[in-house]
Amino acid sequence: MTTKNREVYKYLNYNIKMNLLNGITFSIGYNMIMPFVGIFAIKLGANNYEVSLINSLPALMALIGILPATIFINKSKNVFKFAYILEYITRGFYLLVALVPFMSKFRSEAVVLFVGLLNLPAIITGMCWQSFMSDLIPEEFRGKVFADRNIWTGVLGTASVFITGLLLDRIKFPYGYQIMFFIAFIFGILDAYYYSRFHYVVNKKEKSILFIDSLKAMKQSKKFIYFCLASFIFTFTWMMAWPIFTIYKVDNLHSNNMWMSIFTIVGSVGSIITYRWWARLADRRGNGVALSISALLMATVPVLWAKVARLFVGAVIDFYGGMVTAGYTMLSLNWLLELLPDHKEKMNYIAIYTIVTQFAAFLSPIAGTWFYEIIGYEKFMYVTAILRVLSSVLFFAVALYKSKNALLSKGGV
Repeated sequence: MTTKNREVYKYLNYNIKMNLLNGITFSIGYNMIMPFVGIFAIKLGANNYEVSLINSLPALMALIGILPATIFINKSKNVFKFAYILEYITRGFYLLVALVPFMSKFRSEAVVLFVGLLNLPAIITGMCWQSFMSDLIPEEFRGKVFADRNIWTGVLGTASVFITGLLLDRIKFPYGYQIMFFIAFIFGILDAYYYSRFHYVVNKKEKSILFIDSLKAMKQSKKFIYFCLASFIFTFTWMMAWPIFTIYKVDNLHSNNMWMSIFTIVGSVGSIITYRWWARLADRRGNGVALSISALLMATVPVLWAKVARLFVGAVIDFYGGMVTAGYTMLSLNWLLELLPDHKEKMNYIAIYTIVTQFAAFLSPIAGTWFYEIIGYEKFMYVTAILRVLSSVLFFAVALYKSKNALLSKGGV
């Protein structure tokens, strides 16, 4: 066992605890603001395309910043400090969103802009966190560690959504939003603090590898390439419906803040009760097959939503949606970590995967809104379901693919 590995196991329990506390505080803060940003923007005068931009603009900001950030990270002598400082900056945008109602003009545009800008540092800290987890949590512990983290963050995030939605409908607009968003900012600062408390173990002898060299080496890693392509297509078919769900719930079902929180809560509860089941399935069948099953089941959600006319029915479907989506959101990370190489080059691989998925996340909500306005709600849902089925088949193909080449000591096979 190397010196680095001995130190990893020495601080394993401590890092697991810090990771859990970081996840809990992040989840509470995030769920006090993000489920309500869409309806907040609508109340400030946002149109359908501005609502879609709330989903797509963050991805554009991520695309702009990923490559420069990756180059900087590879050259940085203290990546960990850089990451947690960015985490503090990210949570500062919660405060800016809370202050928007004080503006005299362009308030809905400001919400869209701040949510978009928030994702620029957030996506970078997320990439760093993925890299840290691959260093700090040995592979044999990841299934249980991430399942437990997701359960606790789900439970407490669900509670924060419920309480926030309850209070927003009882406090005069916009003061309720401002109070809740400010409290979210406080939890965001705590989240950044726990992020900074990881005992980060690094091999000081490692040398950074140029991004362009990683691209050349990646040609040998066909399974990683196929995984990225399948992720791009599925992310596009998955996220194209996100703004439509919000628009339909508010405009057609006349959902208020309490109902928006209920939709989030039931989805979270559905996820919480199935995280460990998905983890066990992945242990038996592998991350790839388990994720593919989850993606296929996610294709049924738009079909179920196509004819919803009552809020209660929608809540039941979102509960089911949380159950099937839990596998994808958890196992996409596990599968990515499984395919990463063992050394510092992994940050470049994470950057490639993030660019691919964020590009899809940027395009799909805009394209989805455009397509929805052309063909109408019901047809849009059926088309979305068909596209999700086709894209889930690609995941099955990648999961079953056996490469003849292995990339370096691990990953990308």
